[in-house]
Amino acid sequence: MPRSATSTAAAPVASSASSPGHTLTDQAYARLYEALMNGVLLPEQTLTVRDIASQYGVSLTPVREALQRLVAERALAISGRTFQVPRLDIETYREILKIRLDLEDLAGREAAARISNEEITRLDGVVAQHVAAIRAGDALATLRANTDFHLSIYRASDLPVLVRIIESLWLRIGPTMNLLFPQYCGSLVGHEIHKTAMTALHRRDGIALGRAMRDDLIHGSEFLVRLLRP
Repeated sequence: MPRSATSTAAAPVASSASSPGHTLTDQAYARLYEALMNGVLLPEQTLTVRDIASQYGVSLTPVREALQRLVAERALAISGRTFQVPRLDIETYREILKIRLDLEDLAGREAAARISNEEITRLDGVVAQHVAAIRAGDALATLRANTDFHLSIYRASDLPVLVRIIESLWLRIGPTMNLLFPQYCGSLVGHEIHKTAMTALHRRDGIALGRAMRDDLIHGSEFLVRLLRP
């Protein structure tokens, strides 16, 4: 893997759960949320309240409350005074994948007719950033671009309940996506599928876009399942 993720400070991809809140707890939660979504945090990485508080420049209490919220969402686990990013077992991963295949297909189909022309143009740029990051061997930038690409499409569906469910699943799967590096992502398979998705977007072809979203999940899962086997 071309990097180690010991920091949670990264440029976030905007999400429905990451808008700055009114409290320090909300803000700490948003930053941790983005770090999980974008694969900044690695499976089995340990987090302490004191370290996160120092990094974010806030007191211990809001960080502790934010971490506990993520434990309640099963995005983090707790052991004594430390928190840990779970490493998904293969059964849990397969269950999440099965749900994602249907939901992300649906979100893609709905998004094709509703996404703005300006957002399609922006996503063309995100695809270019994605392939540049792959070629540079930059795992963090690759994951960030991948998350931006997928979730921007899903949010364009204008189905907020569906998007919240999808994001809750990405919250749990984000760190595991690190296992795709460097072998899978070095093959540019994901980039080629993103190009197919963009062709579907430009044509406003919801069926083709939903299928591309499924194909992207399936190709990545074939590699991840091998790594997650005991």
